Amino acid sequence: MQDLITSYIIQSKECKLAEVGKFAKTITHAEQDIANKQISPPVTEILFTAREEKISDGLIKYIADKKKMDTSEALPLIKKWCAETKAKLRNGEEIALQPLGILKKGALGNILFQAENKVAFFAPVAAERVIHKNTDHAVLVGDRETTSSVMNQFYTAEETETKSNAWKIFAIILLVVALVLLFFYFYGYPVSVSSFGNHMKVVPQTSAATYSIQ
Repeated sequence: MQDLITSYIIQSKECKLAEVGKFAKTITHAEQDIANKQISPPVTEILFTAREEKISDGLIKYIADKKKMDTSEALPLIKKWCAETKAKLRNGEEIALQPLGILKKGALGNILFQAENKVAFFAPVAAERVIHKNTDHAVLVGDRETTSSVMNQFYTAEETETKSNAWKIFAIILLVVALVLLFFYFYGYPVSVSSFGNHMKVVPQTSAATYSIQ
C-alpha cells in the first residue's frame, strides 16, 4: 500500500491523506539564463501540509485499479494505512516514501515531511541568443520594453549630437586662443591711426625733354 501511495504522489499534482497530510507538486519551468548563455531545466518540488481530513478521489481510484478491486473496497484500505501511519509517527517512527523523502514527528508533535535532495533529471542546455542583422527585435531597457530599431535611432542621434558638441567646443577654444594671441600682440605693439597706410616718401621723377627751342 505504501509503495502505491508513493507512486500516486509522484504521478499526481495533489494527494490528500486523511489524518496524515496533503502532498502538492509544484513545477518551476525552464528559465533562460542570459548571463551564462544557457537554459535551466524545469525543477519539481513536493510540498507537504499536515492536518488533512479527506482522501483524494484519484488516489482511491488508483488503488482500486492497481489492486483490481472496487473503490468501495479500496477506501477502507487507504483509511487503515493512514491511521496506522499516524500512530507510528506519534511513536517516533519514520515513514519512508522513497524516493521522495520521509515522514516524521516534529518537535511540537506535528507531522513533518523531509524531502530528499533534489535530483536533476535534466542538465542545463547551452543556448546562445542569435540576433540577425537588420532584424527588429524586442529589448528590455530597465523596466521598459522597446525595440532594437528605436534604441539604434536613439544612440545614433545621441552620437551625432555628441560629435556636433565636440566640434563646437573645439571651435570656441580656437577662438579664445586667437583672441588671446591678438591681445598680447597689440599690447606689445600699440596701434594708432597714423600707423595704418604707407609711410614711404615718394619723389616724382622728372622726365627728359622730348623737344628743343630754336
